[in-house]
Amino acid sequence: MRINFDVAELAAFVAVAERLNFRAASEALFISPSALSRRIDRLEEALGLRLFERTTRRVALTEDGRHFLAHASDALASLQNAISDVSERAVRRTGVVTIACIPSVANHLLPTVLSTFASRHPHTRLRMLDQSAPLVLQAVSEGTADFGINFLGAQDPTIDFTAVVNERYVLAVPAGHRLARQRAVGWEELVDERFVSLASGSGNRMLLDNAMAQAKARPVAHVEANHVEGAMALVRAGLGVSAIPGLALAGTSSKDLVGIPLVRPAVSRTLGLIARKGHQLAPQPAELARLLMQSLRAHARRSAKTGASAVLDSPPAGLGTHTKT
Repeated sequence: MRINFDVAELAAFVAVAERLNFRAASEALFISPSALSRRIDRLEEALGLRLFERTTRRVALTEDGRHFLAHASDALASLQNAISDVSERAVRRTGVVTIACIPSVANHLLPTVLSTFASRHPHTRLRMLDQSAPLVLQAVSEGTADFGINFLGAQDPTIDFTAVVNERYVLAVPAGHRLARQRAVGWEELVDERFVSLASGSGNRMLLDNAMAQAKARPVAHVEANHVEGAMALVRAGLGVSAIPGLALAGTSSKDLVGIPLVRPAVSRTLGLIARKGHQLAPQPAELARLLMQSLRAHARRSAKTGASAVLDSPPAGLGTHTKT
């Protein structure tokens, strides 16, 4: 028999059969009772069967109606399952995963991790927001990014912060610099050095300014760079020395720069994964987050022997940054 009715008419029949009340069924379908009656009439005409016995007081299924109900319910359920399955496959193929990440991590670790993820999910679009720490926090808090890697967020009530590594700041100097062979360097030793600072208002700058305020003496900035990568390039060019996150320097293959742990006070920051509080990551963002955390921990273990980092197992209290005198 050729099917000459549509899904809407089939759904109308099931709705009435389950409720035996046209008004209740029409409300469930968000249509008028008269529109519902027309759908039932068209279905009965298409089937050549009477499905309901209708009077002014009651609605009842006919024998044919009862027999047809089981098949109709199964057909609608199968169709809904098919639609859900196809929709999920489409999302898996063409979904978008957005990660917000501070540049020092984005430049050194993220490309390899994204390459691994892309090989597993070739049809998933990836979006990387490499931004300053305050903007990374904002992107995650507002939902622009699925998750982020940051050292800000532990005290934000809208954010879940999972600590991954504790990263120490080091002084980046050219390999032939007079301080290059020292095991550590105090801030007061930099008074006569040309100092390359990071941009005011950045998360790194705020942390370093707090540290220098505790030092006996502090260097004077001669050059300023917006990001850590820019500061490292200026140091390579011989324009000065700079305080940078240890993992940023450890992540380069270049031998022309040396990182010396800063002391008096020592400065470190806790890098962690941030996500909106109470928001469970979808499968693909969750997978990417796991890959990135694994990579970050592995990188931290490799650089731990230099004192540049330490792997953490639990979230810290506070902002995720601290200094030691």
